[in-house]
Amino acid sequence: MKVNFYMRHTRPKVLCTLFLLMSTVYHGSAQLRVGDPGVTFDTGKYDSRYPQMKEWQKAGVRGGIPFLKDVKVVKTLTSGADSEAINKAIVDASKTSGLVAVLLKNGTYSIDQRVVMKSNVSLIGESRTGVKCIVKMNNGDAFSFYKVQKSGIYTLTIEGSWGKPKYDWNYSLDANDELKNNDNISVKFNKSEDCWLDKVDIINSAKDPVRVPANHITLRDLRVDGAHKKAGGAQGYFFIQGAYNLITGCQVTHLRHISLQGGNVEYNVVYDNDFRQEVSFHSGDKGNNLIENNRITLPYDMPNSKADTPNAVYNSNKEPNYYAIMGPWSSQHDNSEKPNFIFKNQCLEENHGNKRPWSDPNLLYKGPKEIKPKDPATNFPALPQSQTPSGGTLYPIVLNGNTGGGNSCDASRTVFADTDAYLQGTTRFNTNELRVEKDKRLSFLKFTLPADLPAITDAKLDLTVSTDNGNGRIEIIKGKSNNWTEDNLSSSNRPQEGQVLGVLTDTYAKGKTYQWTLSGLKAGETITLIVKQSSGNDVSFWSKEGSNAPKLTLKSDCNAATENVALSMEAVGSDPIVKVYPNPASDFISVSHVNIGEELIVYDFLGNIVLREVVKQSEPVLDVSPLKKGNYILSVQGKNSFQFIKK
Repeated sequence: MKVNFYMRHTRPKVLCTLFLLMSTVYHGSAQLRVGDPGVTFDTGKYDSRYPQMKEWQKAGVRGGIPFLKDVKVVKTLTSGADSEAINKAIVDASKTSGLVAVLLKNGTYSIDQRVVMKSNVSLIGESRTGVKCIVKMNNGDAFSFYKVQKSGIYTLTIEGSWGKPKYDWNYSLDANDELKNNDNISVKFNKSEDCWLDKVDIINSAKDPVRVPANHITLRDLRVDGAHKKAGGAQGYFFIQGAYNLITGCQVTHLRHISLQGGNVEYNVVYDNDFRQEVSFHSGDKGNNLIENNRITLPYDMPNSKADTPNAVYNSNKEPNYYAIMGPWSSQHDNSEKPNFIFKNQCLEENHGNKRPWSDPNLLYKGPKEIKPKDPATNFPALPQSQTPSGGTLYPIVLNGNTGGGNSCDASRTVFADTDAYLQGTTRFNTNELRVEKDKRLSFLKFTLPADLPAITDAKLDLTVSTDNGNGRIEIIKGKSNNWTEDNLSSSNRPQEGQVLGVLTDTYAKGKTYQWTLSGLKAGETITLIVKQSSGNDVSFWSKEGSNAPKLTLKSDCNAATENVALSMEAVGSDPIVKVYPNPASDFISVSHVNIGEELIVYDFLGNIVLREVVKQSEPVLDVSPLKKGNYILSVQGKNSFQFIKK
């Protein structure tokens, strides 16, 4: 049963316990994330040769993005509200002292004029995908931060009303300007400081998804995909134009550029992101910007000027040539005033035959060294290994006992197949292709999953069709053993089929990448994946020796580090210890050592009661399947409260 009212209807004791636990969750038991209040830097990792390190640690919101518990919701809007209603609520909220917010309940909101943010006022969506702000403007900024401080947007989606862009990439065609009379920017920070976006999706923008001519802005955990305008005149940019900004935990793709550009651009930190887009020092930045610990992949279909671009008009004379990290590529641009620093990134250029430039973890790269180089791949040369930072990082942030150079919460990791081959009947093939065919061909892939991830909360397998189209249902199955190699795989030693981890039914076209969402993967394990076609016409995919190697993208959530471990706390007085398990939970949680007649109450982190039930047996099982993914508080009457994670 879901009950939709606020915590003022609960008993004072439960209120105090809940807020105490929430405080513990944010400041104690949960790992801090990059950009949080209270993060520290390991001064023992400083390298005197790089005094910029002390400047980089100042990047982003000074004092961190406020925890939600420290922001007071003073206005609430429901689905159907428009920009005028949101602006009125923001103005009303600004009359209350302290950090305050307007809560948008799940639903759709029409952004038909500029939403003007105010200092100390934030917008909070009830859930990231449940709140959709649909932009219907042709000009201006949909969400405008102008000369404000301590203001931000949390957990919602900003989506253009114009549908998905026709072109994924910039091909230097006039047709790349798909909305001729529309110059709308989804979010703009202008002359503002200490503002943020946190867990926001920005989809199908008109011109730019984000533009930041401002300082000390944090862009954290954004998912940015698509822009309709990717022609000339600074269109389609994820655009950093200021100083001391922090970009972390973001996923960005299908834009014209991720650009750090202009005479005010210095001491920005781009740390621990997943980009399927190049990072560009486009023109005239001041230098001393840091690009560290990112995964930067240029997809196979991204322009490269040297091969036909799949599924797009090809313009061999004008089409740009994208590299993972770029400096100025036109004589009309200016080079960086001082060098920028590139360290510990994983770069993969699928559009250049799977090259991996700037990816040696033992080398520091600096540049760009020149404008419009003959070979852009050499424009950020590696320094001698003796100049590698002595502490192993240029951004020695301390998270969960680890310092710099590693992944933070909600981090992603890309892993490529160690071994792959396929069987046709009893015959083994180890070529640049993997083939599947119902009852005739099976493909086998072996991956080693990183051991240093706290927990794998999401896994996706990418396979790219090679020379043979096909269709039908293809299953990804976990093999029961790993005792095979590319040289000895046979029908007698091949792994037997275990659990089905993912399924996709589709029509498979040459050159296109397809993705399976997999379940049940664990950090640190070596796993065999069996690719099996159960219906349809046969198809071939590139192997690790081919043009597009099979890869797994793994997402980790530090809050899930205690997976399947029961949370327990001492009960009041001499009561036995209460346990709540499993944690995280998918559909059901069990509660031990509670008494019949006691009440179990589940709160979300905004204080709403979302579930309550009277105990009818000594080991009750609570159905949490209707709850959305996230963090919740379970209060046991007369005893304690517990945090649990719904996955």
